Amino acid sequence: MKKKPIFLYILLGLSTLGLLMNIYGFIQLPNILKAWNEFLTDETMLQQLGGVEVVKLQIATLEWSRSPLSLSLTATTTILFGVSAFFLFFKKDIEKSVYSYLAMRVAVLVSAMFAVMSSNQMARSLLKNKERLAETLNANKYAAIISVVIFLLLSALAYFGLRRYQKSLEDEVLETEVF
Repeated sequence: MKKKPIFLYILLGLSTLGLLMNIYGFIQLPNILKAWNEFLTDETMLQQLGGVEVVKLQIATLEWSRSPLSLSLTATTTILFGVSAFFLFFKKDIEKSVYSYLAMRVAVLVSAMFAVMSSNQMARSLLKNKERLAETLNANKYAAIISVVIFLLLSALAYFGLRRYQKSLEDEVLETEVF
């Protein structure tokens, strides 16, 4: 009896959630931008959010997510997700599915690192308050560290899950040859 690659189902399920949240955010982006632009005219909201600089930084960050590079990275991630799902569900080729999943994780990591670097540049150009700039840069540093840790964790799960799956198939073949 051939074992099912449960690890890959779980990893692709988690990726589906992330992808759906990304798509939802992209669809809602015009509404979100409109709301943030309205905050620029509301003095009480500006004070609550931390001032004009913070609101302008948030707007610049949201605008970046509509950039061609950001869109191409999102498209690449979506395509690689589809390729991984195709190999898993239609071709039943677990190895190719895992490798396309790993390629998708690399694309997600590149996107996250580019977002962090872009946010750092925007913060340096928009934030005049040194404390707020330091807080933003530290938050971005922690976001980068978390992104790398998640990448390593999910990649390791996929890789070692594939090796374990392949070993179980080899053991299954050996058992059928012995009997």
